[in-house]
Amino acid sequence: MSDETLEPPLPPIDARTEAVAERLFGLKFALRKDDPKHIHDEWEHAADWIRDGYLRQAIEVLATADQAQSASADGSDYKERMRVEYRDLTARAGRLRDMLQRYADGTLDFEPVCPISLLSRQLDVMDEYANLLRRRAKIEHVNLEKQDSATE
Repeated sequence: MSDETLEPPLPPIDARTEAVAERLFGLKFALRKDDPKHIHDEWEHAADWIRDGYLRQAIEVLATADQAQSASADGSDYKERMRVEYRDLTARAGRLRDMLQRYADGTLDFEPVCPISLLSRQLDVMDEYANLLRRRAKIEHVNLEKQDSATE
């Protein structure tokens, strides 16, 4: 550990980690809409302690992403992924249904750019997909209403 930061030394940094760290660094410039070349130059000339901080953040972000990817890739909890997909789908369909109803009632506070007929068709397809998920869940004995432990 260094005497100044009391942080353990950084592990070897690969190109992926470096790219994520630079992207995290660049986010502080996002509101200013700086040119990516300018951001890259700033990153290249940043003080070591600044670069180390962003590299540590990148390592954490990538480790978390890798854990999440490996957990979902093994297919061990397809039932929970199915529940999440169904909940997300029905929530989105509900919001679209509400918007279409407000449009029909004349209470929608904006004018949709997309034709209403296309939005209605989208809702029909979403409802059909939700129906297919319900049928599949019944066959596979998946309770779509069961909450995962994180939301209970």
